[in-house]
Amino acid sequence: MSGLGHRIATGATWIVLQRLAVRIIGLVSTVILARLLVPEDFGLVALATTMLAVLETLLELGFDLALIQKQSADRSQYDTAWTLSIVRGVLTALLFVAAAYPLAGFYDDPRLAMVVMWLAAIALMSGFQNIGIVEFRMELRFEREFRLLVVSKLAAFVVTLALAWYWRDYRALVAGILTGKAVNLILSYTMHPYRPRLSLKGATLFLHFSKWLLVNNLIVLIRQRMDTFVVGKMSSASALGHYSVAYEISNLATTELIWPISRALFPGFAKMQGNPARLAAGFVASLGIMFFLGAPLAVGVGLVAEHIVRIFLGAPWMPAVPLIQVLSLYGFLNLPVANGQAIYLAIGRPDLITWRGLPSVLVLPPALIGGVHFMGPVGAAWALVLSAAVGLVMHFWLIKRQLTVAAKDIVGALWRPGLALCAMAAVVLFIDRAWPDEETLAQGLLQKMTLAAAGALTYFGAVASLWLAAGRPDGTEKRILGTVEEWLAVRRRAGAVIPRSEPPRA
Repeated sequence: MSGLGHRIATGATWIVLQRLAVRIIGLVSTVILARLLVPEDFGLVALATTMLAVLETLLELGFDLALIQKQSADRSQYDTAWTLSIVRGVLTALLFVAAAYPLAGFYDDPRLAMVVMWLAAIALMSGFQNIGIVEFRMELRFEREFRLLVVSKLAAFVVTLALAWYWRDYRALVAGILTGKAVNLILSYTMHPYRPRLSLKGATLFLHFSKWLLVNNLIVLIRQRMDTFVVGKMSSASALGHYSVAYEISNLATTELIWPISRALFPGFAKMQGNPARLAAGFVASLGIMFFLGAPLAVGVGLVAEHIVRIFLGAPWMPAVPLIQVLSLYGFLNLPVANGQAIYLAIGRPDLITWRGLPSVLVLPPALIGGVHFMGPVGAAWALVLSAAVGLVMHFWLIKRQLTVAAKDIVGALWRPGLALCAMAAVVLFIDRAWPDEETLAQGLLQKMTLAAAGALTYFGAVASLWLAAGRPDGTEKRILGTVEEWLAVRRRAGAVIPRSEPPRA
């Protein structure tokens, strides 16, 4: 594996560990909070945070992405990015405050107004974050980002649980979110020496790079947030709480494994942008690895959804089971497209992100409204599945036009994990149906652990067997083995240091 490939793999590992740590903290928090709060509390805060995400998405111009793609930005461009981020944060906060009472009236819940106004502080704090920490991603120094985000999450975790125990309502969730963001802001300045100044001298770079991102932001907004608004409006706050938790659990593979890897891919692909053949090979390699790692998790969560809910959340959350099962299919369909944005941005074509997402968002609104009307929240889940299928077809059509990637290369990267996945599903379903229903928590945990172990052994065993039977060809299996061997070799070489650069200091 090349030096750059090793750095990408190391960076991806740190991001996965970061997300794993954050997710463990989040899952422990959710399990405890599910016993202290009611689904309505989660639904109320989910609605408010979604509204904030709407505004932030609409006004997100990718200043950090532009710096990474350019690879050689000077101080004026770093300062411009920070200044524009402040403007964006202030504008978002003001719009959020102005919309607080109209939104509360629209959803007929006066509590929503106060939640919305408190969360406006998050947008304001986000704008003042130290732009120097972009260097962590640019040079694949994700171990520092690990510290930044995990410490922030731990602070939010402690505050949320303490206040949930004391208040026993939604205010604890809001206080925890604010605490995490405040700690993140402070750490961004203590962990990086760069001290930005107000400036707009480098605005040209961002205007050129971000013009297509404006359109793409609207597409992302519809694709990722419209389901929350439709379910919240056409169903109850309790139903939205079930839907929000189901979405979070069912998309673990994407949010906690594949999305982190894609973040490491972008700066790596940006360094390959002058070599099309190498970039195409990197696309196929990353596709195989992401599918190999993410598919068993995405499918496995759906297979054992009932056990997850019964053991960890309790009886009030059982309506989330069918939602998790359908949304797991949505997460699975998102796996093959997860490295697309990194490719499009690396070659300087953010417009392709827009074209990839446009067909799926044209399908989504009528599918959501019709699905929720006839099937409730489960209909919203199936609408997302339809949208993801349309986006998958569009993605591979664009990739074929932009990169010299043959269909046989893609099939070659996916067929062994695909067959192993079928074997895993068959084994898990057989054991689950043969096992008597659990009567105690200990029996439930034993069954869950047995199913997980059997599924993992079947999947990885089947992949290894198919690879050996095929004559150990170049592919995902060999790359993973090479990464492990190189990592072990690097650990044995004392004093090995990865060179890095930093943005201009104050």
